[in-house]
Amino acid sequence: MRLLRALLTVIFCCPSSSLVVPAASGQESKVALPRVAAAQVPLYPRLAHIAHIQGFVHVKVSTDGHSVVATHVEYGHKLLAAAAEENVRTWRFTTHEPTTFTVTYRFKLVPGLEGDPENPTVVLPLPTEVEVATRPWPPIEGSASTSSSAPSRGIP
Repeated sequence: MRLLRALLTVIFCCPSSSLVVPAASGQESKVALPRVAAAQVPLYPRLAHIAHIQGFVHVKVSTDGHSVVATHVEYGHKLLAAAAEENVRTWRFTTHEPTTFTVTYRFKLVPGLEGDPENPTVVLPLPTEVEVATRPWPPIEGSASTSSSAPSRGIP
């Protein structure tokens, strides 16, 4: 249901860069990054949005030449990390040599960002970066605490 409401602004950027991966012998070899052929649109995790949690998540991804076979969160807040890991597991690639690389997800709250806070802006310089931006969750209308330094946040 949430995906149906998520008519998002999505910008795909597909750099043709390479990733340096340590080889088994200890030397470094260049392995071309795979091209993402399909993926679900990442959403801002609802609880993280309401709690005003933002930040970076680093997910190590291993592929079999077509899809993600293993993920490991290396860094990030638990609520954001769960959403990032769930999203990256939906990725499908064009045929490539099996590889491992790290994806950096950035979840950010941007005051004044145009649009609905339930409908974030997503920028995808795939396969190494994903940015999900939305407005901070709005305070409860007419609440006495809306003028304090730590306003209450409404929960729908």
